[in-house]
Amino acid sequence: MKKTFVVALFASLVAAGAAYAQEPRSPRVAVIDMARVSAESALGKSYATQLEKLQNDINAAATAKQTELGKLDAALKTLQEELEKQGSVLSPEARDKKQQDIVRKTRERQAYLEDGQGEINRMRERAQQQAQAINGEFQQKVRPIVEQVAKDKGLDLVLDSQVAYTINRDFDITRDVIGKADEGAAKPAAAAPAAAPKNPPAAAAPAGPKTPPTGAPKP
Repeated sequence: MKKTFVVALFASLVAAGAAYAQEPRSPRVAVIDMARVSAESALGKSYATQLEKLQNDINAAATAKQTELGKLDAALKTLQEELEKQGSVLSPEARDKKQQDIVRKTRERQAYLEDGQGEINRMRERAQQQAQAINGEFQQKVRPIVEQVAKDKGLDLVLDSQVAYTINRDFDITRDVIGKADEGAAKPAAAAPAAAPKNPPAAAAPAGPKTPPTGAPKP
């Protein structure tokens, strides 16, 4: 009877231990500020430079279009002022020609304005597509870095700080990710030692008296 009780007690303890061991542990969670990673890491800055160039190209094109439009406006204004000042002394034919010039210049300005707006809009659409591709490439490159930091810290879940209502900075891995990203970006940039030539050139022979080329006139 005593033996049976001991066996039963042992079985109960084993079952209790197994049940305890099977209880899920609380997941280890951290947060990351991807906006900071993009703005502060060397990797993010390289992509930001590309995005800035796209915007600068659009601004430059828009400025050039605006400058040309200003020239057309100035020419149109000149024609209108000439017609106002000279209208009383111009012949009907000359006055009619001035008016036709104004109409033609007005149409030219309107066509240039519409074409310019269309071109700028197309540039913006292309830039938007390129920006999406650049952002996608950045996300693709930074994701393995985040995963490696999470693995090193034994994390189960990493959330973007944008979805967190409140954050304990002890759980923020943003700086760790930036550091690891910069570390990875610095490796390819490190200057590699110059490889020694496989077949170094033979040492030059001591200079001797120059022999004139065959057929060359001798002094």
